[in-house]
Amino acid sequence: MKTVIDQINKIYDKFNKLNEWFIIFLMSAMCLDLLGQVIMRYVFQHPLTWSEELARYIFVWIALLGSAWCGRNHIHVRMTAVTSLLPKPAVHVIQILISIICAGTCFILFPNACKIFMSQSKLKAVTLGVSLGIEYIAAPIGIMMMAIQWTIDALYAIFDWPGYQARYMKGED
Repeated sequence: MKTVIDQINKIYDKFNKLNEWFIIFLMSAMCLDLLGQVIMRYVFQHPLTWSEELARYIFVWIALLGSAWCGRNHIHVRMTAVTSLLPKPAVHVIQILISIICAGTCFILFPNACKIFMSQSKLKAVTLGVSLGIEYIAAPIGIMMMAIQWTIDALYAIFDWPGYQARYMKGED
């Protein structure tokens, strides 16, 4: 089973690298969009009508894809005040529970995110004139990426596979 998970993990690492580059691209696009809006508004006195809506769409994508990326790289916000006082076996159990709860939450949220996407994809954006589905598809994609990551983390932690401590507890020793 570990070899299968290792293969999934390698594929997911490559996918996560693509995700990272896509986030960088989106951040650049959002900055350019907002810079263009500022220039058009204050220099040319003719603001763009669609710029803020585009920035909002991009921001939603950045937030959801960024959450998955942070989870994969284990740089999300964590409370370590209590766990730093506990022995390593107790911390290990807590990490397993956290991974299972987070994966379960993502799997519960995923169908609802899909329903929202399906209902919103029929509508058009006011200024851009594109389907709202472009914005709302970010939720199912980001949530599924987080679910996969938390599931992989749970399996590594439960079976205490080599590399788990190095992957999950970076900088906490």
